[in-house]
Amino acid sequence: MRIWKMITFYVGVVLCLGLLSFTWPSEGIKTDLHTFRFPQASKYIGLSFIGGQDSSAAQSEKKEEKEQTPVERIKDLSIAMQLKSEYPENEYNAQFITFAETSPARIYLPHNDIHYFDRLFANMDSCLKRGELIHIAHYGDSQIEGDRITSYIRKSLQDHFGGSGPGLLPIVKNDGGSYSVRWKTTPNFEKFIIDGTLQKEAMHKRYGALAQYVKFEGNAQFTLTSKMESHPSFNRIRLFVGKTSKDFQATLVGENGKAYIQTIPDANEGASVITWTPMSDLKRCTVKLKGTGEVYGVSLENGSGISADNIPMRGSRGTFFTRMDASLFTYMHDQLNTQLILLEFGGNAMPLIKSQKDIDCYRQLFDLQLKWIKKACPNSTLIVMGPSDMGIKVDGEIQSRPFLAEHIASMKACALANDVAFWDMYDVMGGHNSMIDWVNQHPQLAASDYTHLTRTGATEMAKMFSNSLFNYYEFYHKHKESEKK
Repeated sequence: MRIWKMITFYVGVVLCLGLLSFTWPSEGIKTDLHTFRFPQASKYIGLSFIGGQDSSAAQSEKKEEKEQTPVERIKDLSIAMQLKSEYPENEYNAQFITFAETSPARIYLPHNDIHYFDRLFANMDSCLKRGELIHIAHYGDSQIEGDRITSYIRKSLQDHFGGSGPGLLPIVKNDGGSYSVRWKTTPNFEKFIIDGTLQKEAMHKRYGALAQYVKFEGNAQFTLTSKMESHPSFNRIRLFVGKTSKDFQATLVGENGKAYIQTIPDANEGASVITWTPMSDLKRCTVKLKGTGEVYGVSLENGSGISADNIPMRGSRGTFFTRMDASLFTYMHDQLNTQLILLEFGGNAMPLIKSQKDIDCYRQLFDLQLKWIKKACPNSTLIVMGPSDMGIKVDGEIQSRPFLAEHIASMKACALANDVAFWDMYDVMGGHNSMIDWVNQHPQLAASDYTHLTRTGATEMAKMFSNSLFNYYEFYHKHKESEKK
């Protein structure tokens, strides 16, 4: 082929590609299964041929919007959330309304009902006076693994309302462990977990409040040590067991070596609670078991105040509740007096979401879970915590996952339609592409997988949630005081 023909060919190819680059829709061409994209010329030469306008101004404006770092955003949000309770009632109310209607950290309430938390807050206020313990169950995916997010929420509530100890725990540690608890367990416990990447299903549905359990035969034991930085000790230990054999025996050994023996003399097909209340506070305990049975969890707690349970399910989409035995789930939460349930899910659904149809499918499944939980725990207040921003490579660059914003909006609508509150973690982070900024912080607020928060980032997120919840708590008190006048 002659040189001039080769040059003509290559120039023709470049012109055709250039024409495609200018005319191909920026959002791509979507089908039911795929979205077809083509590199945009305006991205590289700074021009937008839609309307013939130079996009440099828009890009400059976008850059200015991004100048605020996540740390600065968190700081500004925190300052804006510090409602001045000493202000006169009308001024305070105006502050609260501004927060409740405009803040990214607000909790969306069903029907905008400002009394949504009244019963919960009233019970929290009186739990110490009545010598009552309230549990908060925090279910979630790997974003809360290791007691991330939950640990700060627990601390902030125990600081204010009292209580201590790490709460309800599995007998065999979750992968990833916890920086709040240390496990030491004999190998003859067989663990079953209903969902996630570590899933090992049983032949029945008896998983209990932790959505997992262990079974054993013969002699077995476990030791749990609290590593919590604040409120670490506990003075009540409750062991949830079922399907126990005749003369089942459980012995608590305290830090001083003193043994406290409990027995269940008759074989029991149902669930039971074995309770120990040692004379002194503990930070470590050993439980020795003899016989056969299933163990659904152990709660290390104080006799009154607040206890918060970290229940991570790595890889879970949060659609497992309807596959469990409702009576055991209800029994355990009744015994624990669970009055607040947090549900942090939705992120693991994203790799499967390629269209609006997929979003609608997940919403239908999630809707069933909310209805099931509300029926199983009618006295519990529910808050759905939507997923964080998540980054993935699109056209060779890291950006928010396609359909993420639409997925979160669908989850919020589903929660509110079920009279369940919603907290938007994605919006708190900064919305679209905010995960990139969180990863680029020093120290990092999010991991380099552009999906998970680091421990530092999780703590900042938990602070925002706790501060938001306490804003509603303070408003509850202000409103209550005004009614007395």
